Amino acid sequence: MDQIPATYNDLKAVITARYNALPRQLKKFGRFALDNSDILALETVTTVAQRADVQPSTIIRFAKAIGYDGFSDLQQICRNRLMEDTSSYRERIKSFRSEGPESAGSRLNEFCEAGMDALDHLRLNTPSDKLEQAVGILKGARDIHLFGQGRSFAVAQYLHYALSRLEIRCFLADGAGGMLKYQLGIAGPSDAVIAISFSPYTPVVNSVVTDLAGQGVQVISITDSPLSPLAEPSAVSFEIAEAQDQTFRTLVAPLCLAQSLVVSLGQAIAEMQPRRPATKDEL
Repeated sequence: MDQIPATYNDLKAVITARYNALPRQLKKFGRFALDNSDILALETVTTVAQRADVQPSTIIRFAKAIGYDGFSDLQQICRNRLMEDTSSYRERIKSFRSEGPESAGSRLNEFCEAGMDALDHLRLNTPSDKLEQAVGILKGARDIHLFGQGRSFAVAQYLHYALSRLEIRCFLADGAGGMLKYQLGIAGPSDAVIAISFSPYTPVVNSVVTDLAGQGVQVISITDSPLSPLAEPSAVSFEIAEAQDQTFRTLVAPLCLAQSLVVSLGQAIAEMQPRRPATKDEL
């Protein structure tokens, strides 16, 4: 390696760039490292290996493949990232943890915790310039096409509702009857597409995104990892990490991101419109 990653963003970029060339076990740990940097920051190499379901030697090999001397260097990068958050978030979360038998109230607390965790990751890992780039693409698009399958469909449906209320031309591809590719067949280089997909990724969504990007359509993806099959072909990719032990994963963060894009786009369009000249009485 020409340069050893000095920050978490550098590390993320290196893992993403070199991922396909890594051996299978190093790939497995690379994905875990991107999705669970807090665990790497706080736990021993033995515990991290157990959580990632790999051997400790795999972690050492991975660290050296990236350019570090060993696990401690990799861990320090993750610790530096964790220390950047001054909100004492983990202590705040601990205060919510319920004790005693499971109940509807304790289940609500669990989902609230998961939602706050996802929102915190979204806030810390979504650069403003990436948001501005996405808004610029949407503002310049003739039409906006939206699609997501499974639980992702709720986010696409919200975007369709919100953009329609702003009187922005948009089309929701729901894939009914297996018609997803045909519904998106009208999208061209002057259009923009927002695609939403989370692990386990829907194969048809992956192939459609790749096809659209190959035709010159600018794709904005909302997904969960820089290693997602949606990330590479997208002009802009938002990766929202979620807790891996959640049976039912929250949509709080994706919907928050969607809402932010809609409101920012509405403001950008309003700023483009010419102001009404002042009348004589107003002067």
